[in-house]
Amino acid sequence: MRRRAFLAAGLALLSAPAAAEIEVSDRRGAQSFDAVPERVVVMDWALAEQVLDLGITPVGAPELDLYRDWVGQPAMPDDVTDIGLRTEPNLERLAALSPDVIVASGVEPDQIAVLERIAPVLAFDAFSADHDNVAAARDIFLTLARLFGREDRAEEKLAAMEDELDRIAADLEERYGDRLTQVTAVRLNDDSTVWIYGDNSIPTYVLGRLGFDPEVPVAASKWGVAQRPLEDLAKVEEGALLAIRPHMGGAAAFDSPLWQALPAVRAGRFAEAEPVWSYGGILSVLRHARAFRDALTMLDPS
Repeated sequence: MRRRAFLAAGLALLSAPAAAEIEVSDRRGAQSFDAVPERVVVMDWALAEQVLDLGITPVGAPELDLYRDWVGQPAMPDDVTDIGLRTEPNLERLAALSPDVIVASGVEPDQIAVLERIAPVLAFDAFSADHDNVAAARDIFLTLARLFGREDRAEEKLAAMEDELDRIAADLEERYGDRLTQVTAVRLNDDSTVWIYGDNSIPTYVLGRLGFDPEVPVAASKWGVAQRPLEDLAKVEEGALLAIRPHMGGAAAFDSPLWQALPAVRAGRFAEAEPVWSYGGILSVLRHARAFRDALTMLDPS
């Protein structure tokens, strides 16, 4: 009896279905995983945002001090290991983390081959002139949610974001109506140049979602931003001008006669937005909306 029971149990194990593979797609096509990866390394800040917003703490991420200055939210836990530069990670440090997956964006095939000696790689193209960057961020978020078994959380986060965007847009419409219809978002570079956001950027997408058009047009590009001379901001004649912190060397522009002569500055239609990363994950859209709302509500609604 015992032998028959043992054989029956063995046959049951043999006939049981194998654990289902997890299949997701990156820029190369379908990628399969035998189990949900637990130790995750991300190679840039946008991907760091994406996994943190899914409730996953990576074991490694790049340039953490700068992340905390320029990105800020979602907060990077103190126990995450800094793997070095975004453009040139420390491979020994990365390998020592024994990751189950490395999530990267914008890396070349030869770089992927090097990383795959350490762990499986998911390689995305988060930013491209050939696609909609916001739509791509959403797709990457949902792909990572599938990989990590967080699809319900991702859908809830996206739905809550859309609801809050609607509320922010309604609040700004009630405050300004047709008295403010144009807002231009920039980052100050130095005392003579500025980065102006345009089509295919998160800031311009967000402003459009909130009901505003840019007053200084910038054509779509990979990053959705163009460096221009400071005097180009004189084209902001009727609308508001938002500068995203931190300004770093760009703060020197505030002392220049040119800055003081800008129509938006003279009219009191200039405001500074709290730090938010304009090359981030999909929920960076909501963080921009909150930062822009807070900045715009500092302006006189009349």
